[in-house]
Amino acid sequence: MTLVRILPPRLVSLAQGVEHGYQRFLDLLFPPVCPSCRQSVRAVHRLCRNCLDSLPPLPENHCMRCGARTARPEPGCGACLNNPHAMDAAYFAFPYDGRVAELILGFKFLDHPERSRLLATLCWERLERALYWEDPDLVVPMPLHFRRLLWRRYNQSALLAGEMGARLGKPLVTDLLIRHKRTRPQTRLNAHARRLNVQGAFSVIRPERLTGRSVLLVDDVFTTGATMQAAVVTLKRAGARRVSGLCLARVDADGP
Repeated sequence: MTLVRILPPRLVSLAQGVEHGYQRFLDLLFPPVCPSCRQSVRAVHRLCRNCLDSLPPLPENHCMRCGARTARPEPGCGACLNNPHAMDAAYFAFPYDGRVAELILGFKFLDHPERSRLLATLCWERLERALYWEDPDLVVPMPLHFRRLLWRRYNQSALLAGEMGARLGKPLVTDLLIRHKRTRPQTRLNAHARRLNVQGAFSVIRPERLTGRSVLLVDDVFTTGATMQAAVVTLKRAGARRVSGLCLARVDADGP
């Protein structure tokens, strides 16, 4: 409740009590359910215990800088070590499969922006220590082209980035990296076509805000990494000192 921020201190507890009572009233009218299986749960934005226990383990066997699949976990593959514009770290909470894929698809395409809190919580529970160690200066979402944003009505990556920035206590910056080129949907393209599709798609507004700073770049799904790498190149050429990528899930299967 935003009124809590402007009330005198002696009324804060009363306002919080009213807010708590109002939430309990809503829960009685609309009992919270698990967004995956629709079973009753104790609070909103939570999975039931069965769904929570069924979530897959952390993705394994990838380059810890670019996310590319490798035979074993690597601190940096050859391509990253030889590329000054490579991503500095790559973090993933889940493989893109099963229940996680269903939750993300609903969040992204079926008008469920409220799932950002649940998905960010699940991500945070797995990666909290690594993200605190990363300690970015700025949290930046992967931008949508304005036409796609008008069609979808919200940028799912910005919602996730806002949740993660709040947990880290770091500023969310949504007007720094923009997508000025309208690209074809990446899901329909193979790895080579994906790289060509996003080439030159991004630009930075007022790069002086970026100079010498570290960035956590947030997106929902990582497939080949073409989109994220194109954004990383743009950020580094504009002056970013370090750019790390955070995605909810990584696709393990090779594209067509």
